[in-house]
Amino acid sequence: ASLAQHMSTLVVMATGLGKTVVISKVADSWRNGNVLCLAHRIELVDQMADTLEGELGYRPVIEQGERGMDMDSMFASGHVVVGSIQSMITERRLRKFKDHPFGLIIIDEAHRATSPSYVKLVDRYRELDPQCRVMGVTATPNRTDETALGLVFDSVAYEMGIVEGIDSGWLVDIHQKYAVVEDLDLSKISSKRNQFGEMDFTPAELETLLSQEGPLHGMSRPVLDCTANGEQAIIFTASVPHAHLWAAVLNHYRPGCASAIDGTMAKGDGQPRTEIVRAFKGGDLQFLLNYSVTVEGFD
Repeated sequence: ASLAQHMSTLVVMATGLGKTVVISKVADSWRNGNVLCLAHRIELVDQMADTLEGELGYRPVIEQGERGMDMDSMFASGHVVVGSIQSMITERRLRKFKDHPFGLIIIDEAHRATSPSYVKLVDRYRELDPQCRVMGVTATPNRTDETALGLVFDSVAYEMGIVEGIDSGWLVDIHQKYAVVEDLDLSKISSKRNQFGEMDFTPAELETLLSQEGPLHGMSRPVLDCTANGEQAIIFTASVPHAHLWAAVLNHYRPGCASAIDGTMAKGDGQPRTEIVRAFKGGDLQFLLNYSVTVEGFD
């Protein structure tokens, strides 16, 4: 209804409330041209395609890297394409879809939509179809740089926060568990304001301390103790090297339990980063360690 009245609209839903399912439902019901669903990392592109497949009854084509649509089978309306912003913004992709432009662009993690690449993409596809609508979905509409999403979106179609989600029974309640590290002294690490304006440890000093052998073993033991029944965990580390060092120590105590991923690792079927994530999601890996990889949008 909002897209019928506005050129763009935003859906705000807390993590876990099913933003990708909403994307699937809207894409499946859209009849005014083809649909482009955008994500910004390969894991999110593939994850979105998997969810869309369950809703649409067919696997949408992925436009990312060398993967792409055979344009001989592309029609004027009804096709759903999942693409990475990095691929879809290229001149080659823009030329490719010139004859069959998109009537709806759906932006996952839409708090990113004010960045130049997203603005350029929307502008270029609206040159091809001036009636192209844009829908964004996000759990975090407040950007850390305070740039207003109102610059991109004309309206907010729907909003449900985490507390309402829990109270309404759509989300489980939060249960916090502590793994206490007795022999870790953080008192000598200086503090400074982080990207959110909060006082936090200085990253370089924190990495130096936590990458030492004593702290690595000291942090591993309580983590292993509180997951003795096989509970899985995503572990966020102080840096990329720290992720790989900590995974090695965890594997020393419990062989084969942990792997680390980072942005330099090869992605795609059969490649290390994709296979590690697949093993974790399949329950074959207990601990997935990373630094700024399995963050926003990771299912």
